[in-house]
Amino acid sequence: MESIWQLINEWEIQLLVLLSFIIQVFLFFTGSLRRCSTNGLLRGTMWIAYLGADVVAVYALGFLSRQEDAIMENGTLRRTHPLAFFWAPFLLIHLGGQDTITSFAIEDNNLWLRHLLNLVVEVTLALYVFWKSTIWRNVQLLVPGIFVFVAGIIKYGERTMALRYGNLYNSRSAGSSFFNEKTPQMGLDDGYYGFICFALLWASGIRMLFARRMTDDIDNQFERPARMNALFFFDEYATNTLDHSQLIKLLDVELGIIMYDDLYTKAPLLRKRSGIILRCISQVSAIVALVLFSITSKKQADRYGRADIVITYILFTGGFLLEVCAVIMMLASPWTWAWLEAEGYRRLASISRFLLSSKVFGLPETRLLWSGTMGQYSLLSYIGFNEQVNLSQRVMSMIRKMAGALGIGEAKKLFWVSKLLDTKSEVVDDKITEFLVEEIRHFTHGGQRQWPHLGPFLKETVTLRTDFVTTISLLHLITEIHLSEVSASIAGDIGGDSAALANVCRKLSNYMFYLVVAHPASASLLLVAAGSPESAIEKVRESFLAVVSSSKDDTLHAASVEIRKLVELPLTERYEETLEELKNMWLRLVIYAAGKSRPEAHAAQLAKGGELITFVWLLMAHYKLGDCGSERIDLTQARGNDPDIPPRALRAFNL
Repeated sequence: MESIWQLINEWEIQLLVLLSFIIQVFLFFTGSLRRCSTNGLLRGTMWIAYLGADVVAVYALGFLSRQEDAIMENGTLRRTHPLAFFWAPFLLIHLGGQDTITSFAIEDNNLWLRHLLNLVVEVTLALYVFWKSTIWRNVQLLVPGIFVFVAGIIKYGERTMALRYGNLYNSRSAGSSFFNEKTPQMGLDDGYYGFICFALLWASGIRMLFARRMTDDIDNQFERPARMNALFFFDEYATNTLDHSQLIKLLDVELGIIMYDDLYTKAPLLRKRSGIILRCISQVSAIVALVLFSITSKKQADRYGRADIVITYILFTGGFLLEVCAVIMMLASPWTWAWLEAEGYRRLASISRFLLSSKVFGLPETRLLWSGTMGQYSLLSYIGFNEQVNLSQRVMSMIRKMAGALGIGEAKKLFWVSKLLDTKSEVVDDKITEFLVEEIRHFTHGGQRQWPHLGPFLKETVTLRTDFVTTISLLHLITEIHLSEVSASIAGDIGGDSAALANVCRKLSNYMFYLVVAHPASASLLLVAAGSPESAIEKVRESFLAVVSSSKDDTLHAASVEIRKLVELPLTERYEETLEELKNMWLRLVIYAAGKSRPEAHAAQLAKGGELITFVWLLMAHYKLGDCGSERIDLTQARGNDPDIPPRALRAFNL
């Protein structure tokens, strides 16, 4: 055992440096995956790597700063690892991070000043380590070391500046770059590349929306023709030209190419002349250092260990290959293609467009720039009435039974377990996006819906404006009960309109309840709820169980019969009409929640695969709807002179 520890101690610095490099390779190739993934394992692994990268590099620098010359028995001096001190500037390069990920969460961008302080401290420490080495025996490594230091300082500085540009409220928005001074003359009717040009042209406007700027302020910010401003706010031309799938793709481009890259990568820095010049200096410095080291290592081969030389070449060549991949990714950037196209560099533009359309480095039209899924959580799962169809739900059922056997009576103690195991995802299909786009357009024309079947119940329930979580919970429960009642009727209509409509109702209902449970801040539900969401949901659960306990049969069908006796819910056997009303009800609730949502919450969700409600919010902003627009949306009509409701507010429900 002692020999193993002795071996580890002898090779500790080599292992640390290699581990630091391996983490950087992992972050480079996985950094952009979270843009379109909600996988918890991927996020957890990246989180560990993101935090571990700095820890390993800083620890390695500290380790090097404590290394001293070893005194042999004959009194002569020798270096334990003469090349180890040459690795200090490489650790600065690693601390600079990769182009594909600068911040793991939106909060990291707000800490750019702390990273600036870290930059000063770590560069000073690395200089001390290098000076301590070269002043004794490693003078021959001074010149190549200086070039590596130049690359390392620039690289670390890039990360700090990218974090600064990624701050949502930074006045120097990333849109103010020479790349978008010119864009190809393409319109929205030119398809995918027209969408890209539109998004690049309005990058600053999109950024301002996420910085809580009002649409009227954005309208007045840019000295552009009124026609162009009207286009950004989706006038009749855009509305009549684009169908729902094209609108969603346009929003996908705006969120994935503009906002995600601006907030979580080094893209905003590399869209500036200064950033590109510094990147070129960094790469040239690294190449010069490699050549000089190659010459020095051949002349001094007997002084350096063979393993140390190999590790140094790994750091050089590995870093160079990562830079080559970064250059290819930059050429595949929509900004690069648009600039080359506008400047008339046809051959380079065609190469950039080819890379942009490739599935390896680029962002082809067929690739979603977000996860394309919507979270699902059912109140019946929390209560224990849902059918256990997958492993996690079966595990939750077992936990619930064990808790009951152990006398854990309060179900809210198991709420966090249920959220973990019962939450699932469903694909956002074309039907849902089509219905949402149509309903938002319906709002822009001041259209109202009639509720012949749901009206009385909605009037009683939706008017609970001060307790929105309870409202959502009750409507969600009623939807689940009604869908279970009509499931037998539409069973023979699989693939038909009724089955598709019921599926949309269930998805929207489960999604809104998922937002209440998992992401209340995304829809600002906490701002309009009385008390915590858990308390409101617990009250609904207890009321439901009280109704069930009054029946001899504890099935869902028996519960629905008892609930019908308590509430005025005239859902007739004409289930096509009631399903249509349920669909419109949930569409309006999603739109209302999106209109009340906070932009910074949407920005945070971009790093987690994105949310459907973010698309709804951005589409509404284009139409000047919601709290960031000139036409705000309230849940229902004002009661008396309610000061909380603006006079120009639209009503989701006129009851």
